[in-house]
Amino acid sequence: MKSNRQNTAIAAMLAGAMSLSGAACAGQPTAAGGDDLAVQTSATSHFEITRVRVQQDADAMSVSGDIANQLPLRGMIPGRVEVQVIGPDGTILATDSTDPMKRNRQARSAHFYIRLPVAAPAGSRVEIAHKIG
Repeated sequence: MKSNRQNTAIAAMLAGAMSLSGAACAGQPTAAGGDDLAVQTSATSHFEITRVRVQQDADAMSVSGDIANQLPLRGMIPGRVEVQVIGPDGTILATDSTDPMKRNRQARSAHFYIRLPVAAPAGSRVEIAHKIG
């Protein structure tokens, strides 16, 4: 009988440890850019831009992420995602837009990916905006 209690206690401790480690992973930042590259997001009401990733190559920049409905609804994500790279002096270095694409019919979020042919200098920022219309 005592061994059943020990097994139950060990299983409870492992379940608690796993839930704490899962919460730590969920608290990671949503924007991944370089140390000298700021990422700003803005979305229309009821939508949220998440899991943003900015990757710089020698002559190009890739920007990807997800846009999700804050309400627990499925269906189309309307609008477009616009990405601008703004230099340290405030000039627009590159801009492009794309339609978000859902992974499947039941998904509550849609993915976007844009590749811009620009090498951003230090101090630049990336602005990502979701616009309807």
